[in-house]
Amino acid sequence: MNNKDIVQSFIFENANVRGEIVRLDESFQTIIKQHSYPETIRTLLGELLVTSSLLNGIIKTKGRLTVQFQGKDPLKLILAQCSNEFNIRGLAQWEGDLSEEDLLVALKNGVLAIMIDPDATTSRYQGIVSWQGNSLTESIEGYFRDSEQLPTRLWLAVNETAAVGFLLQTLPSEGTKKTMPVIAGDDWEHILCLTETITPEELLTLDNHTLLHRLYSQEEVRVFEPAPVAFGCTCSTQRGEHAILMLGQEEAEQELKDKQVIVVTCEFCNSEYKFDKVDVATIFKKNNDASSAQLH
Repeated sequence: MNNKDIVQSFIFENANVRGEIVRLDESFQTIIKQHSYPETIRTLLGELLVTSSLLNGIIKTKGRLTVQFQGKDPLKLILAQCSNEFNIRGLAQWEGDLSEEDLLVALKNGVLAIMIDPDATTSRYQGIVSWQGNSLTESIEGYFRDSEQLPTRLWLAVNETAAVGFLLQTLPSEGTKKTMPVIAGDDWEHILCLTETITPEELLTLDNHTLLHRLYSQEEVRVFEPAPVAFGCTCSTQRGEHAILMLGQEEAEQELKDKQVIVVTCEFCNSEYKFDKVDVATIFKKNNDASSAQLH
């Protein structure tokens, strides 16, 4: 497997620390080309995409993990989602050209959250992340420190073509209850000291093997096989039909008089699903038939 569009885990054999590296190349380019994002939004979206992939790698949810910010003008929404199969997608809603200062003010006045949409066996989770410092990394680190009691560090790097993330996190000692805090000892501080030398350029240009060797040449590091990451949207004809149902039969028929077809556009990937009069009539007939069957 190449060194692009992957997530790779590693652990230290003689320290109670684990790590993740995520590299997004083609998947990142696909997402940022779906809309005309200004540079500040593109960079933040890249950071969110990497963060959602990193967190999915350590949490290993069976559902879909979302890192989402909601606010007011000029940044209304920005989110990144990663499925349990590492299919990612992202979206931003903003107004005007945002400077880094404008973006930071907006982020400090909105709500940042980590959400997990479960599979059939787990319940939905939402954790509010308080914005700390001047970066996404500080805020996510603070969330794990304060809410999960797991010392965690993040390094993120984004340029015009790629987004990369590097995560370190302590592991609970064997036999430690999940509800008890993890105490980071000398091993954690030692690993952090080695990792602090990393630069954004190294993250973006060095392959994982070279990067880990450069940082931890004197440490015993076990590296696991990487998993592929790819762009993947959940839009479909079926979801388009559901949007038509939500519109309502009367309004849908009125729109057809004006336009002949109803076009449902995915906000994420811009895919278009077109429904003509026959399609719309079939959608509502199937829905009515299903409702009648349930009543009987």
